[in-house]
Amino acid sequence: MLAIFKRLLPGKRKEEAPSTPATGSTATADGLDAAGEEEIERFLAAAQRADARGHSPWVLRDEARLATLRRALEFTAHRGLWLQRDGSHVAHWQGRLLVLKHGEGPPLGMLLACRPDDEAAWQLRFFFIEPEWRGSGHGARLLLAARRSLSGTPLRTRLPLACEAAIRSLEKAGFQRMHVNASNVASFEAPAEWD
Repeated sequence: MLAIFKRLLPGKRKEEAPSTPATGSTATADGLDAAGEEEIERFLAAAQRADARGHSPWVLRDEARLATLRRALEFTAHRGLWLQRDGSHVAHWQGRLLVLKHGEGPPLGMLLACRPDDEAAWQLRFFFIEPEWRGSGHGARLLLAARRSLSGTPLRTRLPLACEAAIRSLEKAGFQRMHVNASNVASFEAPAEWD
């Protein structure tokens, strides 16, 4: 009976999911796919909307910075590496640019995760749900799918307390608030999930 119920649920089952982008494929478990070229513009538009409200991890108010972020996202999508500034150098971190879809439908939301090595926690640099899909629980669904897809290590993120909907999604997905700094930026962490 449970097996029949699982088959009726939408989304991919873990045992059917192909390999991750780092090995050359585009699909992951739980409805997350590796983002393609067409999704990068969606990500940039969401980052610009967040920047206009002061909620983006990047300042994108000039074309040069936007172009730099676009190139970094393209590199992440194609190579599975996130270019991270490290003092006067650029470090090559593991990176995943993932998109949440329902079947063959349009993207519901996206996230960027990176980490310096296999032993480190994944850092969720930025995540969003498309405006037309907000308020339907897709934020928590995106984050739960990320926890399952990036299993085996904790996930961490930081965001301003003003991002109330994002904070509610994090809490519903099992993230715990760790601390808040003097700039009212909160740190959250979710423990490692195991298959």
